[in-house]
Amino acid sequence: MVGHYPKSNTLLIDCGWTGASAQGKESGYGCLPDHPHLRIGKLKQECGEVSTADGSPMNYSAHPIGSLLAIAPFHSCASTHQHSQVHVLHEDGLTVIASWRICKGW
Repeated sequence: MVGHYPKSNTLLIDCGWTGASAQGKESGYGCLPDHPHLRIGKLKQECGEVSTADGSPMNYSAHPIGSLLAIAPFHSCASTHQHSQVHVLHEDGLTVIASWRICKGW
């Protein structure tokens, strides 16, 4: 989380279409599995905007600046291809247990 924007009821995240792919706009670009009440509303090149799925007021204290939001992108192939490796996380969601290099080309 990098910003709070109460006037537009949004959170600014440090992930845009270069990190998660621009596919799936009509489906919120994917989902935030740990926060089903939130939805990605817009992805810019390097930042995204998250709002509440039902338009209710954002609880900013539940999402302080610096906190992490896990994103499950709409299209994993398009998202993964934009990176050189993928980190596999432990079920705690924080500990990297493996890194997989992305194959570029066929």
